[in-house]
Amino acid sequence: MTAVPIAFFDLDHTLLDGANGNLVVKYMVKTRRMGVDAIWKAIKFTVLYRMNRLPREEVYRWTFQECGKYSMHELIEMLDESYAQYVMPRLYKEGADCVAEHKEKGHHTVIATAAGEYMSEKVRVQLGADDKIAAVAPVRNGRLTDELEMPLPYGEGKKVLAQRYAESRGVTLEDCWFYSDSLADTPLLDAVGHPVAVNPQRAVKRIAFERGWPVLTWHTPAGFTTPSIAVDLSFELA
Repeated sequence: MTAVPIAFFDLDHTLLDGANGNLVVKYMVKTRRMGVDAIWKAIKFTVLYRMNRLPREEVYRWTFQECGKYSMHELIEMLDESYAQYVMPRLYKEGADCVAEHKEKGHHTVIATAAGEYMSEKVRVQLGADDKIAAVAPVRNGRLTDELEMPLPYGEGKKVLAQRYAESRGVTLEDCWFYSDSLADTPLLDAVGHPVAVNPQRAVKRIAFERGWPVLTWHTPAGFTTPSIAVDLSFELA
């Protein structure tokens, strides 16, 4: 049986107009579920991200600690609301079409993102992608923990996870695609045979031109009106 090529897709600023974490923070602020200290920390992390100096593990631990203040039932309810109000309306039509085009060609499609498992799964189902690589942490006593599974799906870690995923399906990264905007994703962009820069950061745009990568601009809202329902998750609710 012939191995099926994989098309990997970054989420933030690639399939999505913005960063899913910032959109969830916006929802939390608007619904008064986030205090002043947490708001300032979120702003700090946003600035560091734009400078490509984000302390990723610290961000993950802080994020999961904030999420762990709520029961999983409460957390999922909030994530569902934030997805419907702020994330779903900002998914790109071009990204949804690209996922569909790869599927029509018989390719396996994977959302490969630094986002958390639940939001990634919502996007996966919404776009009809086959699978996801996302940040995962166990649930204990009905609450999300900050016991992160390593490596994190960010930077070199995302490349490692994508490589493991491809190998598990009998595919080499040389046969795969990866769509991303981010400088942090250059390890995986360099590793695949078909790197594509989408809405690239300035540094990524420069690298793309130097290396002959295609550069795409996605900007049209997909126009989804019915939020997806998460299906494939590593945790179960009691």
